[in-house]
Amino acid sequence: MKKKDEIEYNKWLSHLNNTKERTIYSIRRMDLLIISIGGAGLYIIFETIRELKGYEVDFDHENFLFVSGVSFLLSISTNFISQLTGYYANSNEEAYAQIELKRIEKKAIDECEKKKIDRRVDKFNLATDILNITSVFLMFIGLGFLAGFNYFLF
Repeated sequence: MKKKDEIEYNKWLSHLNNTKERTIYSIRRMDLLIISIGGAGLYIIFETIRELKGYEVDFDHENFLFVSGVSFLLSISTNFISQLTGYYANSNEEAYAQIELKRIEKKAIDECEKKKIDRRVDKFNLATDILNITSVFLMFIGLGFLAGFNYFLF
């Protein structure tokens, strides 16, 4: 293998190894902050409802609790889906890197398959970005409505 090809090969091999690490990370990772805050928010909502119903207290703005709970639940669900799309993006990136390694080794590759994989990587990365932003946004809506409920409680 020529020195130039060897350098490019090593670059793609390094890229493949980094992508594999990100794939494993995507599987294990559940954006802990969003999950923790969303779960804690849901816990607070359920405990608040239990306490207020136990004392037969009528309270205004219960719709704040409802919107907050739905927002937290959607935030957690959206975050979970983003983990899946992140995993698929990284898995496809691995496949793309493997094709590049074959190309550098002067082995036959399917250019159509390479382009298709590249489009899938872009699609899943975009979906992951949108879902992550949506998840954070929903978490903040949940926090806002929970804080609003607390404010109007007193």
